[in-house]
Amino acid sequence: MKKVLPLVFVFIFASFFVASIVYSYSGGVASCTQKPGSSRNGCTCHQSSSNSAVITTVTGPATLSPGQVGTYTFSVSRSSGTFSTGGIDIAVSSGTLGIGTSTGIKILSGEVVQSTKFSSATTKTFTLTAPSTPGSITIYCVGAGGSNPPAWNHGANFTVNVVSGISHIEETVTSYSLSQNFPNPFNPTTTISFGIPKSGLVNISVYDISGKLVTELVNSELSAGKYNTAWDASSIASGVYYYKIQAGDFIEVKKMSLIK
Repeated sequence: MKKVLPLVFVFIFASFFVASIVYSYSGGVASCTQKPGSSRNGCTCHQSSSNSAVITTVTGPATLSPGQVGTYTFSVSRSSGTFSTGGIDIAVSSGTLGIGTSTGIKILSGEVVQSTKFSSATTKTFTLTAPSTPGSITIYCVGAGGSNPPAWNHGANFTVNVVSGISHIEETVTSYSLSQNFPNPFNPTTTISFGIPKSGLVNISVYDISGKLVTELVNSELSAGKYNTAWDASSIASGVYYYKIQAGDFIEVKKMSLIK
């Protein structure tokens, strides 16, 4: 009996110690994301199922160019109840996550997690470096918040489109626009700037003087903002060309000259 009691004490102490800590990563205690291949979809050691009172969101640019670094914001809060401890887990289908200058979070196994447990509703920023190839990226998030052990809930997946040939230079614009290409005349490359005040499908195409389609520079779902796109006309003959933007109901056409 004397040998059993110390073991029982150690077990109780260890259980209390583990229960007093909030972790958050793919195998971890504060839950795990819905990223395919995660070892668990939720966390039975904290709560047996998700709790809609826990609100986890991710916001930021929905479009990046290959290799571009975007800054995103996550928040963890509760719509009701007490928030005295909590955590976060953010994963991404491709690309590289970072924390920038943020404190209280860290990178663990490629995911953003808290470095110290949150004691109240929390908002932090993190970064995503887009991969070198175009495509669609999914950001997965899950947060925990409550009294110990805290409840948890998955946030909505956030989609980022990585689009080749364009760069996102400003996030907020108030109206649609299409700028004159620069330089103009040009040889052999030129840059076209455009702005869209809300997310949507954007098409920018180049036509020759007869109206024949030469190339599509952009044909993608883009988030609101100002963009640059470049045209390399190395293989195209000198002449006058027209470029047209169509975004929602907005259509505009401008002329440019290629002189070799």
